[in-house]
Amino acid sequence: MPKNEYIKLVEEIRKHDRLYYVENKPVISDYEYDLLLKKLEKMEAENPEWVTETSPTQRVKDPLTKGFKQAPHAVPMLSLDNTYSEEELADFIKRVHKLLEKSHVPLCAELKMDGVAVSLRYEKGIYTRALTRGDGKKGDDITSNMRTIHSVPLELTGPHIPDVLEIRGEVYMPHKAFQAQNKRKEEEGEELWANPRNAAAGSLKLLDPQEVSHRGLAAVFYGLAESDHPLIGNQYEVHEYLKKLGLPVFNADHRTVCESIDEIMKFAHKIEKKRDDLPFDIDGIVIKVDHIKYWSLLGTTGKSPRWAVAYKFAPEQATTHIREITVQVGRTGVLTPVAELEPVFLAGSTISRATLHNEEEVARKDIREGDWAVIAKGGDVIPQVLEVDLKRRPSHSKPWKMPNHCPICGTHVVRTEVEVAVRCPNSKGCEEQIIRRIAYFASKDAMDIDHMGERVVEQLVKKKLIKHVSDIYKLSAQDLAELEGFKEKSIHNLLTSIEKSRHVSLARFLLALSIRYVGEETAEILAQETGSVHKLSEMTQEELLKIDGVGEKMAEAIEAYFKDPANLKEIEQLLENGVKPQASKKVIRTDHAFSGKIFVLTGALQNFTRDQAEAHIKERGGKVTGSVSKKTDFVLVGEDAGSKLDKAKELHIKILSENQFKEML
Repeated sequence: MPKNEYIKLVEEIRKHDRLYYVENKPVISDYEYDLLLKKLEKMEAENPEWVTETSPTQRVKDPLTKGFKQAPHAVPMLSLDNTYSEEELADFIKRVHKLLEKSHVPLCAELKMDGVAVSLRYEKGIYTRALTRGDGKKGDDITSNMRTIHSVPLELTGPHIPDVLEIRGEVYMPHKAFQAQNKRKEEEGEELWANPRNAAAGSLKLLDPQEVSHRGLAAVFYGLAESDHPLIGNQYEVHEYLKKLGLPVFNADHRTVCESIDEIMKFAHKIEKKRDDLPFDIDGIVIKVDHIKYWSLLGTTGKSPRWAVAYKFAPEQATTHIREITVQVGRTGVLTPVAELEPVFLAGSTISRATLHNEEEVARKDIREGDWAVIAKGGDVIPQVLEVDLKRRPSHSKPWKMPNHCPICGTHVVRTEVEVAVRCPNSKGCEEQIIRRIAYFASKDAMDIDHMGERVVEQLVKKKLIKHVSDIYKLSAQDLAELEGFKEKSIHNLLTSIEKSRHVSLARFLLALSIRYVGEETAEILAQETGSVHKLSEMTQEELLKIDGVGEKMAEAIEAYFKDPANLKEIEQLLENGVKPQASKKVIRTDHAFSGKIFVLTGALQNFTRDQAEAHIKERGGKVTGSVSKKTDFVLVGEDAGSKLDKAKELHIKILSENQFKEML
């Protein structure tokens, strides 16, 4: 086998890494990517002398570390001064004008990520080192952990690779990854992360790079610390320069050059309005003098540059009264305390409940019924209680304690030394667990049974129409007529949705079974590796551990699940009632009219679910986004389309009816 084939394959995988993790424009499926990676691994096993530090197979290669060594920064890593008002920002601009003796200085404004600041070094285009900020002069060496982040290139690309490049940026955890991590932690009985920033910081400091690789971290870069590149004139150009080298940077919408404070505030207000729609956390914007030649003239204070400042948004917080603390029982039996609040408007919605996570969290913050609490809405779905106002605490209040018995079924709860969580062990008889498991089975990410939310499931269970997930497929129109608010149309809609769900992917089916520790990503892996639920049910722990992405806890839980006769009987009932999970290995096409096109979907589709339509587009190389812009190629319109249709007409974007969409498919 010639070595040039190997080099060509390495370059191809690097290209797909960049398209997927940096540009968010994948052109092949995960399955096709995995095949390329396996092919590379085979080549390297047969020719170990070809393997270099920058091979895609070498992202996770270091063993467990004993701790983090510290190393000095080539250039001090300063922190920014913060401003919280337009007046303070105006003062910053006046100081810049005064120090430079100029009446006009262009300023670059960009997002202020709420993540972990890092410094990366490349030599001859090869990734060599990563440090945390530390005390600004030296930081923790996190080289092994940073190389596991797929958006961080191990080798720079582009026509002019510098001999030395040290860059500054931020590591963050996207909301989707944060919610998945907290969901996993909740099911495992671990303490939940308070916010995505804490999750990112904690993940970066793990001693096992293999574990870091599963945390879904991402990175963005925005600054040069050291470079032998010919002088780059301004900060705005830095982003374009780093982008050409294959590094992830802010989108063009997330940075701009401003000529006045009015333009800065206009940009700030625009970003603040979009804040809730971003897939990551920000806490403001950063304003930098755009001309880099002025930076050395302006200099620094003891710890901050005089040429940059952060304008921080007002925190998304509110104060309200805790009426009582109730206990919610999850589908895995975990008891979660919840604060029932006096309704309060926060971050675009009215909040009446906030998660308290677990009894340790309640004790640590000393949260009690009757308290006045400060609540915040961060990257998680349910708001959290940050702290309570002790000065307003009623004199008769008492510390809250987790009940010793399940509030639903009365079973004595279980506490273990290895878990923070308190559990109700009555999985088969606890009504709340049954309701939540069935609702999860029917949910959008699992079997996608439309019109069967938790309230409908609750009615079905309480009326004893269903007790197991397989009972869903035995429901009749007569049964559904017993439900409150169900008339002829709603009965027809639910039965139709149940019928559609019989044809489901194996990955979704496995996810729907609520096997402990098996999330969306793992279900996909198991489906691809096994091809059938029957084969998976017969696998031993040893065989499961050979699957990349399956750890000891998960292997043990999967084996235990399929050893339970009740679970096997339930799967058998599902299959007998016409549920047909199919293992599919989809290939994304590049020769279709949808290839490279951006779609927006609006309104109710009659022949597809939203997920099915998106899947059809993605399989044909297209991309689906949530909002209409000049970059949108097609808007697929269903019934009762709203403002997105109006925007498409305004921008003269091609509008597709469902029939036109089917013809194009």
